[in-house]
Amino acid sequence: MIFDEQQLKQVLPAAYVERGRRYLRDGHVLSVDQRADKGVISGRVRGSGARVYQVVVQIEDSPGSKSSIRGHCSCPVGWNCKHVAAVLLSVGTAMAADGETPAPRRPQPVSPRKALPAPLASWLYETGQLELEEDDQQWLLYLLRLQTQAISHAKVMLNAVKVRTLKSGGYGKPSAFNLRGQSKGRFIRSEDRSIIALAVAQPSGGEFGAAVLSDDLGIELLEAVLRSGRGYWQDKDGPRLTRGAPVAGELSWRWGDDSQLHLHFETKREGLLLLPLCPPWYLDPNSGECGPIDTPLGEREATALVRAPAIPLANLDLFKEQARTRLKGLNLPTPPQPKHRRVSVDAPTPCLRLSSHAVPGGSGYGAWGYAGASEPQWEDEARLTLDYAGAMVDPREAGEQVSSIKDGVMIECERHPQAEQAALKRLETLGLEQKVATSNRVGVPFGPPRVEAWLAFMDRDLPALEGEGWRVEVDPSFRFRVGRVGEWDLDIEEGDAGRWLDLSLGVEVDGERLDLLPILLNLIQNPAVDLSAEALAALTDETRFSLRLDDGRYVFFPAERLKPILSTLVELYDPMARLNADGRMRLSRLQAGELAELEQQAPNLNWRGGEQARAWGQRLREFERIEPVAPPTELQAELRPYQQEGVSWMQFLRDFELGGVLADDMGLGKTMQALAHLLIEKAAGRADRPSLVVAPTSLMFNWKREAERFAPTLRVVILQGPKRQEHFDALAEQDLVLTTYALLPRDLEVLRAQPWHLLILDEAQAIKNPRSKAAQAVRSLDARHRLCLSGTPMENHLGELWSLLDFLMPDLLGDERVFRRLFRNPIERHGDQDRTDRLRRRVAPFLMRRTKEQVATELPPKTEILREVPLAADQRDLYETLRLALHEKVRKEIERKGLAQSGIIILDALLKLRQCCCDPRLVSLASARRVKGSAKLDLLMELLEELLQEGRRVLLFSQFTSMLSLIEEALDKRLKKKKDRDYVKLTGQTRDRQTPVDRFQAEEVPLFLISLKAGGSGLNLTAADTVIHYDPWWNPAAERQATDRAHRIGQDKPVFVYKLLTEGTVEQRVAELQARKQALADAMLEGGGSATKSLSHEDLELLFAPLDAD
Repeated sequence: MIFDEQQLKQVLPAAYVERGRRYLRDGHVLSVDQRADKGVISGRVRGSGARVYQVVVQIEDSPGSKSSIRGHCSCPVGWNCKHVAAVLLSVGTAMAADGETPAPRRPQPVSPRKALPAPLASWLYETGQLELEEDDQQWLLYLLRLQTQAISHAKVMLNAVKVRTLKSGGYGKPSAFNLRGQSKGRFIRSEDRSIIALAVAQPSGGEFGAAVLSDDLGIELLEAVLRSGRGYWQDKDGPRLTRGAPVAGELSWRWGDDSQLHLHFETKREGLLLLPLCPPWYLDPNSGECGPIDTPLGEREATALVRAPAIPLANLDLFKEQARTRLKGLNLPTPPQPKHRRVSVDAPTPCLRLSSHAVPGGSGYGAWGYAGASEPQWEDEARLTLDYAGAMVDPREAGEQVSSIKDGVMIECERHPQAEQAALKRLETLGLEQKVATSNRVGVPFGPPRVEAWLAFMDRDLPALEGEGWRVEVDPSFRFRVGRVGEWDLDIEEGDAGRWLDLSLGVEVDGERLDLLPILLNLIQNPAVDLSAEALAALTDETRFSLRLDDGRYVFFPAERLKPILSTLVELYDPMARLNADGRMRLSRLQAGELAELEQQAPNLNWRGGEQARAWGQRLREFERIEPVAPPTELQAELRPYQQEGVSWMQFLRDFELGGVLADDMGLGKTMQALAHLLIEKAAGRADRPSLVVAPTSLMFNWKREAERFAPTLRVVILQGPKRQEHFDALAEQDLVLTTYALLPRDLEVLRAQPWHLLILDEAQAIKNPRSKAAQAVRSLDARHRLCLSGTPMENHLGELWSLLDFLMPDLLGDERVFRRLFRNPIERHGDQDRTDRLRRRVAPFLMRRTKEQVATELPPKTEILREVPLAADQRDLYETLRLALHEKVRKEIERKGLAQSGIIILDALLKLRQCCCDPRLVSLASARRVKGSAKLDLLMELLEELLQEGRRVLLFSQFTSMLSLIEEALDKRLKKKKDRDYVKLTGQTRDRQTPVDRFQAEEVPLFLISLKAGGSGLNLTAADTVIHYDPWWNPAAERQATDRAHRIGQDKPVFVYKLLTEGTVEQRVAELQARKQALADAMLEGGGSATKSLSHEDLELLFAPLDAD
């Protein structure tokens, strides 16, 4: 097959062909060798400088189809380049001169890449010509070996490995390199590209990525390896190959280990190996010296003789007779005659040899190999033979005796047919089947019916056979080699004063320690492998994991040992993190608790190092055993037992330089516990800096009042109002500074310049959005210790809890993306109970929560009463009209933007529906203003009239301040007695907050109207015995907080809580969603309940359901 210039332009970029034509014209093509029988053309082309590149082209002709070209070159481009074009044009020109015509079929390139436009391809070529900076740390090493087993004659094999140079000298752990599949990389140098190009032109010998040295190109390949100085005998620790002087050799016979005669060349030097090259070479396995053997024969004749198959003793006379007539001119030496000795063998030893071979005709047999090429088809077998005192017998062969030659002596013994048949049946009982023999190798080939069954055989059955006395040999070519697993170890190095832990996980395989972390992390990254908590829990302890090592070996691990390790790694693993240069995983000290848990679950793991971190992690896991701390003498109050426990917990966290969330129910004295903690710090002399409290505006005077009452020795200042700047210069002189979330961003420059001892966030849910100004501001403050106070650290979703804990300890839960992947999505979307339990265990040492039901048993009962009312006719019609229009608007927005991006439209639509339920006058539409009356407002007036007549003291909450105004109007119109119309009101616009609180607590008025946002937290209103929630709020925790204004320590009357809902409306649907959110909070904070989904399409359909949907 030859190609002209036009045909080549259909295969290669035109720029390459043009440059190739100029190279040919200017004499750059130095040599061309075409081997028509193999469809291979090789050549040498001088580049633009003095460098000479090796070119090898394979042409595949298929009858009735298009031909294909695969061109390899040792130049930086490496594939179908201008040097390939020059060689092909040279062949075409020479053959055309001899009268041959170009081939009629269009050639097609075989390439993993699609054809590019010529300008783009030319640019890639020109850029590819630029020499990349070579990696002086990584190298290719070439390993030469002699393959003598299970083949008709020996073969000289070449493999390559990639290694890294060590600072201590020598090379690190080698990794396999495919000689037939890669020609680029910073570690591949110009001489490597020449070697790779020559290796590609050689047959693979049935081994993927290897090359068999044959013909004159084999010699050229070996010479190139010797010139590189990176050739070694058998492995990287073997002797380095060097070029030696020729050695004289004489043709002779020798007995092989197979009891057959072999022709070889005898030399005067002892211990040399014969390399069957063309011409034959020798190799000294001790020194690595190699070179040609001088013989009186021609190169071809000498090569043919050393590659002659072994001659069985029974065929020796016939061979000699036919050799005299057919090999005229060759004076073969006389074969030696063995002596005879008869021995007795009680029973033969069954032998099993495991090997893999490329299937003849498959894609890997004599594989060309190129980047992107698929792996070859393989034939894997377990070949059975019987060993009679060194003689290997095929049990299918006839004969009553067997003979073998050892040290020139023929040993003969009787065979045992029954033992041979028993060996055959033993393999069949293991599920192996006899296979059709495809070679003349001795023995019966066996294999499982399915390729994937090999691993089970290697793991379960092979050790059993060895235990029965079978001898097993595993050829290096076998694809399912199994390593023997020994001891496991986990090594910890502590750094940065114990802040970081570098983790290494190792296992002993075949006597060598193997770093297991990279393998297991690759397994975790594999999307096809299910390592969820459910999947791991479903595995029995008898289940076996199979993992493939870099060198091709498999190792098997029992699930009982690997499950706790995988479970821990899945939790600790950050996909954006990388192992360090030593293959170690870096962990935060805060993750030591997970290691302590692993140590408990994996008792067979040998632990090395990290004793301090492990003990620290164990203390975190056992934080319930915290030693009690004596209350401060300066505290002007007696701490209840649970408050004493809270103070001891704060001291425990401070001792370990950790932060925490005190999440007690409202009214359980979180402020007092924090003040006691501050007094202890001051008395111990540790509080040499002031401490800062950031809280809502409504709590400023509460903090100051409680500090004056319970901790009068503390110097306290409030940063509030226009004159707060007067205190800025004296901040360092204070013990406690109080500021608000609203003012913090304004005063941030001053507060950031002051180092603080303790930073306390009260009502810390104010930073639940990590991107809010307040959250960013508090993160920038300099404080030794941090503490959050919040009865509702998680109101809507787990991301809010993450924001608080990330403020306290950024290393605890990872960044927001990792937290979402590991915890939030599995818990909220899939109700993953195992993830819920794991997250709760991880945060448990840093989150203390006690409910009133648990610790304040003296509190009077709280009774919740649900009052539902149907909408009136006009109000009902308005609701349905709004619902239909808004539902359609929401649907279209979701279709256009998706659910995640439609939040504003959804919330606005739901707001209008909820306003309609409260009172149509809240809806800013002309049609709503025409509706007179509100069923819920009428219900409220009836309820209030009844309650106030009974002498009840009422807190009335609504999230809509405008609704409170409407309620005021209704009170003035409908309540007849003036004393019943007396009330106080608190909203976000109320400047004097303390007066209405004091009037209500002094029982001057029976009714307190409060907007949920302004007064739902931070107030002590124990004078109330009734709470009314006029409209349901999305967040059940916010409602509960509001209720806790009355139901708290100090309350001595039963509390009745009324919730007003309109039947069949969005308000009832919101109540259902409240229950879900409460279950999520309970599951996370209190260890009960189960997590549920976030707002979904189904939830929206529920919220927009028609009134009569139920």
